[in-house]
Amino acid sequence: MATECLRRAKNLPLVAFAAEFRDFWAQLSNEGTGYSVIIEDDSTKAYAYLVDSARVIVSDVWLYNRGPAPETVDWSDPSKLPFSNPAEFVTDVDFKPIGSTSELLVQWQQSADRPIEAQLWIRGQLFAILRHGIAPGRSRLTAKDGPLAKVLEL
Repeated sequence: MATECLRRAKNLPLVAFAAEFRDFWAQLSNEGTGYSVIIEDDSTKAYAYLVDSARVIVSDVWLYNRGPAPETVDWSDPSKLPFSNPAEFVTDVDFKPIGSTSELLVQWQQSADRPIEAQLWIRGQLFAILRHGIAPGRSRLTAKDGPLAKVLEL
């Protein structure tokens, strides 16, 4: 259910998509490939999106909730997109939200036999991995695989 709602959200034009977020928004680009990672925090949760050279979202991952994780989420309500990650999928690690692009680094990986991969580092720690065509991606604060993120195995 959540995946269907997320797919519908991905059809939003990138400009309209970016205008919705107020708390933190950053775009880190790979000039050689035309890919970018967009990070958005709307003051309740944060996501990262892998965007290709045509400005299409090709992967996404939940990064963190601000405040307590909800016990349940109404996956059928598109007005709640993007969703906060429910408590059953979230670690209890205390995390300070992103405050500046200086806290971010993206390392790009690409080879002939694998799709492009973006490794998102926050404050020097590997935090999330996004791969073209694979959603959701992997996130450090994920306790178990779910519809918004898979566990990042370190």
